Amino acid sequence: MSSWATTTYGDPCRECGYDWSIDLDGAAAIVAAISAQYGELLAGGDGAQRHPNLSWPARAYVAHVADNLRIWAERLVAAALGASARVTPYDENLLATARGYDTLPIEGALWSLARAAVEWNEALRMAAEVDVILVHPDRGEQTVLDVARSNAHDAFHHRWDIERSIQ
Repeated sequence: MSSWATTTYGDPCRECGYDWSIDLDGAAAIVAAISAQYGELLAGGDGAQRHPNLSWPARAYVAHVADNLRIWAERLVAAALGASARVTPYDENLLATARGYDTLPIEGALWSLARAAVEWNEALRMAAEVDVILVHPDRGEQTVLDVARSNAHDAFHHRWDIERSIQ
């Protein structure tokens, strides 16, 4: 396992308590369940609530997690199908601005997240079948398990951010 995640966030995560020892199926289960969990947390609201220590409103985290899952799914599938394993990083704040995360309707963001989670799980299985190893310029080599753990952490951590925002 790459040490990037535990060095960056702590083990468990210093903020949300995520346990990095989770296996591939556990990470996949977190991602598979995240859309329903976010939906329950945000039911009846528009997701505009913002925790004072966070730069995004709750709905922005929904959109971010959906986009992040899709981006990583594309990376995993591309490598599984024989493309370069090199990862080009993206700036999540620039993407948030370009997509207008702060004003996206929560209904559309939740719809997008549900589909992204399904696609990500499919990509994860494809990549695991051929033992994909991605090469990230900042994180180094990332096995399928490393990617799964990191992406599950992103979803888990932002659930915590949403919980804090709506209280």
